[in-house]
Amino acid sequence: MQRVDLFPTHEYKGLKLRTGRPYPFGATVMGNAVNFSVYSRYATACTLVLFHNHEPEPFVEIPFLKEFKMGNVFSMMVFDLDFENIEYGYRMDGPWNPEEGHRFDKTKILMDPYAKLIAGRDVWGAQPDWDNVYQYRARVVCDDFDWEDDLPLETPVNELVIYEMHVRNFTCGADANVKHPGTFAGIAEKIPYLKELGVNQIQCMPIYEFDECAKTKINYWGYGPAFYFAPKEAYSSDGCAVRELKDMVKACHKADIEVVLEMPFAAGISEQEAAECLRFYMMEYHVDGFV
Repeated sequence: MQRVDLFPTHEYKGLKLRTGRPYPFGATVMGNAVNFSVYSRYATACTLVLFHNHEPEPFVEIPFLKEFKMGNVFSMMVFDLDFENIEYGYRMDGPWNPEEGHRFDKTKILMDPYAKLIAGRDVWGAQPDWDNVYQYRARVVCDDFDWEDDLPLETPVNELVIYEMHVRNFTCGADANVKHPGTFAGIAEKIPYLKELGVNQIQCMPIYEFDECAKTKINYWGYGPAFYFAPKEAYSSDGCAVRELKDMVKACHKADIEVVLEMPFAAGISEQEAAECLRFYMMEYHVDGFV
């Protein structure tokens, strides 16, 4: 018997659609479709904006139909996308009342707060191009990583030897003698060094996508507003931070080294949102814990 919920019911400009699943938020590959789900308490309308990778203009903008909204969640499945070669964002319409915190402007294309991969921030310290109003875009991630038999290590607390590190700073110097300095791969290269020290847990300072050029001086450490579900592209050696972070965790676990993430959420993030993010990293990245 075939599942009816994986077949399109609508069509828009040649693309086949159906009502999406409200959860999980973000973009999720489901069979031959991508489920796009975004929450907004006050938005009155939402449009999905799709780009081909690196293209300046979208190839289609798909409005969420009335039946594609459940409560405060806009969700839609789009079928037969070449999802590895698209980028996306949203236009949100709603009230304009800055005094109450409402600044909806449907002329702006917004980043998905639940994006799992963000393009355009792959070079550390690159100054933003302010003439390009939409240079950073979300991408769709397919969860096809082979974890083999990897599991969190659950090392007893009284046996831990902890090394706190900044992912970039740990290997960015020439004396680190690694092939991929300043990256997740660089950490994996230094596992023998960590073992020599007797380390069995590394605690990584913020690894999610933050803008190090957001202030008058470099935000080196990564504290503040960020896209918490997306590992930082500038910390990858080949532009694929999702896979490289998983490779690093897997390599550390094989060497009996736990990986713990520092997750200092900015003000305004609810306890529920924070808990959801932590669950995501435990499930998707097999991390051993958080500080």
